[in-house]
Amino acid sequence: MQTARTASFPAPIGGLNARDPLAAMKPTDAVILENWWPGPSSVEVRKGWTQWSTGYVNPVQTLMRYAPTSGAYKLFAAAGGSIFDATALGPVGAAVVTGLSSAQWQHTNIITPGGSFLWMVNGADTAQMYNGAAWSVPAVTGVSTNNIINLNVFGNRLFMVEKNTLKVWYLPVQSIAGAATAFDLSTIFGRGGYLMAMGTWSVDAGNGMNDLAVFVSSEGEVAIYQGADPASWTKQGVYLVGRPIGRKCLTKVAGDCLLLCEDGLYPLSRALQSSTIDRSIAVTDKIQKLIADATTTYSANYGWQTTLFPDANQLWINVPSNNLNNYQFVQNTISGSWTKFTNMNAMCWEVTGQSIFFGTTNAVCKAWNGQFDNTAQIQADALCAYQNFRAQAATKFFTMVRPSLTADGNPSILYGLDLDFLDRPADGALSYIPPTASMVWGTMVWGSMIWGGSLQQIGSWETVGGTGYYAALRLTVQANGSQVIWNATDYVYQVGGVL
Repeated sequence: MQTARTASFPAPIGGLNARDPLAAMKPTDAVILENWWPGPSSVEVRKGWTQWSTGYVNPVQTLMRYAPTSGAYKLFAAAGGSIFDATALGPVGAAVVTGLSSAQWQHTNIITPGGSFLWMVNGADTAQMYNGAAWSVPAVTGVSTNNIINLNVFGNRLFMVEKNTLKVWYLPVQSIAGAATAFDLSTIFGRGGYLMAMGTWSVDAGNGMNDLAVFVSSEGEVAIYQGADPASWTKQGVYLVGRPIGRKCLTKVAGDCLLLCEDGLYPLSRALQSSTIDRSIAVTDKIQKLIADATTTYSANYGWQTTLFPDANQLWINVPSNNLNNYQFVQNTISGSWTKFTNMNAMCWEVTGQSIFFGTTNAVCKAWNGQFDNTAQIQADALCAYQNFRAQAATKFFTMVRPSLTADGNPSILYGLDLDFLDRPADGALSYIPPTASMVWGTMVWGSMIWGGSLQQIGSWETVGGTGYYAALRLTVQANGSQVIWNATDYVYQVGGVL
């Protein structure tokens, strides 16, 4: 009689799960998912990155996009006490602005009848402005722009958050300079602190009459105002959410506004529906423990940033762990699945059209590009959700496992089987075999080469061996410059008794 049983599960398209019990996760979830990208129907080794603008002496701590109404984007990088034009591929040229004291800038684009402008502030130097041809210091009266730490465009006005106060200043309509007027929120925030950031929440999913002005304090209070003219604004409410993380804590996504705080990433459209916040509505709910651990340890570090990259359906959260091994949590905005990316030591991010860039200790790099991390191999690691194979409390003897992979090259693959929630890395060493320089007719073995870089099936059975109640595949892949897609996993096992 046949005693072996088989089971098949999809690849972990559900992404990382750091919320549910290990014994109750769905088969499509993963306990570990690093440098894998969970798509709607399969999981792939993530794309790589290449150096774009090189030769920086100091770390690139801010990237800024200039987006005119017509013409091409420009990309600027702040490093040390200077600003550089990082638009072109290759070694960076001379600085376009010098004599500054900080490279940690906040910025926004504003369009007026006079043209398109990039405005930037850092709370230490005078504000800087770029008009598409030249840099200048905007002529603002009423407040010193050296004290402005955050910017936002709302109701055709430029708003400026004053450092270490609960004041926000605004300029006349469609103006880039002139007399600034204060809007004081000192009596609004009962928990005190100072103003961290301002954002725009478009209730009607656009720029219209239903736009709301969002103000976030350092103590986690959020004040909402409505109206076109600050002189006649009406307060919609004050809510307690959670202490914000970094000055780039607000990110506009479609008509919503996402707030990055100690408790995770929250959409204001759902977080502010009651006086108390429902933690389960966080965008990061499924990886909440990982986010909480990161914010607890690294909340004071500069470099926290949430970035939307629509062309790849991605939402990135940059975690500045120690500026040597910074990492990212990335969500597939179609499926809502999360993963973790490593080996991108990013200090800042910026999107220009169909490209996403990050700054490092000595370069500006283009992410989601190619199949290598600059020149290094991409290594991806995964631990699937533990399963009991519908034989609760019965021991199973596992004999073989078969991940169903497709690749257009020769990746190096390590397999392992973790039993009863004991996490162990897959045994073995990853290797790289350089491709053959040339192929001579009659000397190659038929079936041993991949012709034309087409996708080929990799699905051989691997012997594992082990007894346990729960089991999960541990899969580690070195892409070796190839595209690697994971579709499913098959198991062979025998069922024993309770003891």
